[in-house]
Amino acid sequence: MESKAPTSRYAIRPDAEGFSVYDVWTGQPLQLAMVAQTGLSAEDAEHTARLFNERVERGERTVRQ
Repeated sequence: MESKAPTSRYAIRPDAEGFSVYDVWTGQPLQLAMVAQTGLSAEDAEHTARLFNERVERGERTVRQ
């Protein structure tokens, strides 16, 4: 039986200024300190998405779901 890996909550996509980290559930950019995480370098976007996906996997309550 094949099992599917869970889908990550946060992903990155290109935007007009670089890359955005967005919530795959809502399609909206991730907000940190009331600042949309858009226009980031690819490296920064990947790092931010990875950190927030790890927080969600740990069940941290500070990440709104």
